[in-house]
Amino acid sequence: MEHIDDVRPRSGPVFWKKLVAWWYGYEAPSLGFLRAYKTSFLGWWNGEKEPAPFGNWGIDTSFSVRTTDAPHAKKQDVSARLVVLQALWGEGNITPGPADFITDQLLLLRLTPEMSMFDLGAGLGGPSRAINTAYGIWVTALEWDAEIAATGMEQSIMHGMGRKVPITHFDPGGVQKQMRKIDCFFSKDALHLVQEKKQLLLAIKAAFKKRGQFCIMDYVITAQGKDSPRITAWNAADEHVSYFWSKEEYAAAFSGMKLKLRVTEDMTAQYCAMITEGFRQLTHTMQELIESETDPVKKSDLHRALAYESNRWAVRAEAMHAGDIAFIRFSGDTG
Repeated sequence: MEHIDDVRPRSGPVFWKKLVAWWYGYEAPSLGFLRAYKTSFLGWWNGEKEPAPFGNWGIDTSFSVRTTDAPHAKKQDVSARLVVLQALWGEGNITPGPADFITDQLLLLRLTPEMSMFDLGAGLGGPSRAINTAYGIWVTALEWDAEIAATGMEQSIMHGMGRKVPITHFDPGGVQKQMRKIDCFFSKDALHLVQEKKQLLLAIKAAFKKRGQFCIMDYVITAQGKDSPRITAWNAADEHVSYFWSKEEYAAAFSGMKLKLRVTEDMTAQYCAMITEGFRQLTHTMQELIESETDPVKKSDLHRALAYESNRWAVRAEAMHAGDIAFIRFSGDTG
């Protein structure tokens, strides 16, 4: 894993100092800018007032790490929510994690173009396409939301990756029927939505070739989080219920299935930093998107989608900052 100083942004020294302190456990950076989004838009969402202009949200826009680029998303006829999500996290992404972050997590797997992979809960397929581009591996991306799967497949075709990275809609409960022999299994920000995780992991193990490998990044609940009201708030802010496992439950499941867990890494700090970066960049991106939209209904939909996502990610960030939820990477193989 690269040292934090190796990824220092070119600007925003005050924020960077806070982030470094947070990384080493000394303090948490302010979530004030997320609360500004949340407060402004929740008031409008509940019919109390009009949303404040973007420039009046009290956000320090001097901090710059990347420019969100979602050119294909603008050309696609997609829901306002998918527009907002890609404005937040980049084209093809509905959760934090740019291409280099995704591919770095898979370095130890030594992927090759001769291998095949399943990406479960693949969203729009951005991570799957990044993996294929970096390693040449064939990726079948499985997504349980029909609209997202269809939009993701369209994006794969637009990128000339329709065969190498197909996005398929599927029912998590019927995953066993879709499993075929694979070399690798990948999942990011998704398994917390699956209630029967053990059955799913057993199906994955059965699908592995002689030596299968896996990399799972997921939200896990901590000991203090089990009785925390932030978990209730997390589920209330989302359209899906999260069935969290603890880190220990994951480890016990892998052990019981005779899977060798090689890496267990807490990536909560890095993940929260990516949430921070996404919302800082969103100020500029959403301003452009909303101003370019001439249809008043679609413009209103964009505002509503932004209100929803602002609240959802503020609640998630708060739960992680408080230590109730952690973001953990599990990586291993069949031994």
